[in-house]
Amino acid sequence: MRYARYQLMAFTMISIVIQPSVLAAEEMVLEKVMKGHEKNMQLIAGGIAREDYEQVVKASLAVIDPPHPSSTLGEKLKLMGFLGSNIGRFKDLDRDTKERAAVLAKTARGKNGEATIAAFQRLQMSCLACHAEFRKPFQDYFNH
Repeated sequence: MRYARYQLMAFTMISIVIQPSVLAAEEMVLEKVMKGHEKNMQLIAGGIAREDYEQVVKASLAVIDPPHPSSTLGEKLKLMGFLGSNIGRFKDLDRDTKERAAVLAKTARGKNGEATIAAFQRLQMSCLACHAEFRKPFQDYFNH
């Protein structure tokens, strides 16, 4: 408990020193990942519409394992400051999204249109759950 308190104090001191303008100058890694997810969700929807199941599989796999550009220590600390005690919830929602994307990829391999659409809807609901909980607070926190 005592060690955790010292970690929290050190984190707080470091995050106070880091200027918000340093982080605002460039798009955060999380924002880049989310833009990649947006593109992949569009590719999935288009693939379903055209019955291009290979595209659905490929884009679903990209949701599971998106590219992660390196982030600075300052960005990581700022993100940890934003998430605080909600970091577990954020990770749970991220895990749920990846699991649903994996189900979508598996379903699309079976080339069953109705099942693929249903799996995509479950993936979209997972994205929506995270956005409903974190998107606006994230934007408010980092764009003030």
